[in-house]
Parts: sequence; C-alpha cells; structure tokens
Amino acid sequence: MDNFAALSSIGMTDAEQKVYVALLKLGKSTIGPVIKVSGLHSSVVYNSIYRLTEKGVVGYNVEGKTKHFFAMPPSHLIDVMKEKEESILELLPRLEQITNSSKDMKSVFVFEGDKAVRTAFNDMLNTLKKNDEQLVLGASNTGSGMGGFVKRWDEKRIRKGIRKRVLVAGDAEWASYYKKQKLTKVKNLSKLFDINMSINIYGNKTMLVLWGKYPIHIIIDRPEITANFRKYFNVLWNSA
Repeated sequence: MDNFAALSSIGMTDAEQKVYVALLKLGKSTIGPVIKVSGLHSSVVYNSIYRLTEKGVVGYNVEGKTKHFFAMPPSHLIDVMKEKEESILELLPRLEQITNSSKDMKSVFVFEGDKAVRTAFNDMLNTLKKNDEQLVLGASNTGSGMGGFVKRWDEKRIRKGIRKRVLVAGDAEWASYYKKQKLTKVKNLSKLFDINMSINIYGNKTMLVLWGKYPIHIIIDRPEITANFRKYFNVLWNSA
C-alpha cells in the first residue's frame, strides 16, 4: 500500500488511510474487497469505515440489504480541512482568553522530533508580517534530513514578504542556496561557528535549533533576551 501519511493532518489514523485509499481504488464496494485491498483485519476495516463515515469522507448506499461504501472525491478533503480550520478559528478567542488569564505564563518552549520542526518554524510565519525580518545565525550542514522542509518553508516566507539575513557557517551548499533567494542577504562565518546548531531571531522571540537525527527546537519568548541575541547577530554581521 502506498504511503499517504499526509492524510493524518485531517485526523485519519493509519488504518483509516488504508481503507480510504482502498475505496478510492475500488470505487463502490462492499466490505469484503476493502478487507482484501487494504490488508487489514475485518474488525479494523469495519471500525475505520464507521469513523470515516462520521468524518464525512466515506459514504454508502444500500442495494437490497447490502451496504456499498464509496470514498468521497479527494477534492472533498479540502472542504474537511476548511471545516476544521473554521472550527479552530471560532474556538481561538476562548482559548486566548484562557491563555491570557494565566498568571504563570511560560517563556521557554521545547519541541522535539521531525513533526515538532513544523510547529516551531510555523511559529515564525505566524509571528512575522510583511517586511519583518528573520535573522539566522549558524546555518550549517545538519545531517537531519530536514533540508527539504526548510527550503519549502523558506518559499512560504518569501511569499509572505518576510526579509531574511543569514550568517552561514562553513556550508557552501546553504550559502549558495540563500544567495539565490529573494528578500535574503547572506554572509559567511568562519567554520568555527559550524557546530550543528542554528539561532533564529524573529519578533521578540529566539529559537535555538539543535540539529541531529531528532532535532530539538527551543523557543525563548523573552524580549530582553532576544534583544541581546539581535545585538550579537549584528556585531557578527558587521564584522563578517
């Protein structure tokens, strides 16, 4: 079975993904062929179809006394995503009210793993506006396998009109990449700064990225600390 893990973004489990894809291949089908194509146990298929029906991505009709199931067109998944987004947007004011009422607000947040990379980097997109600036210190050869994601994210950053200055530490590939990007200025640092860690400075926040097989992102939401990191960056920028 092909890998359609991205379907997890709309709340599909692995089993539900397999059942949905099986129904796409089969067209309209009873349970038996779905079990065969998906390779799942019958009870898992029954439960998955029930949940997919609740999610509105699988429908059925009755012929005689037999139910025939079918997957909604893939384009329908966009509507499902929009509904989820609208639900979250409606809930946001209540959640913000709860957050603002907290007397013990934390200022340091730690994210671990590949999926956490997306959460941490998207915080930059949500924080910065057009013509704001992202500062990056120590972009280097990470060996984390996340380079593709970072480049796709950078395209979103450019589309949003966010400017960027980068101090690259000893990695010609990243220096060459950033020099070709719009709204981006690049300078090179000594290889002494190539320590498999990068520092992102944006808004009132600083994000430390400890690259590796399982990246760790530490976001510090403290204006005074970020101001010091920004001064440090500018000193290096002016001397690079």
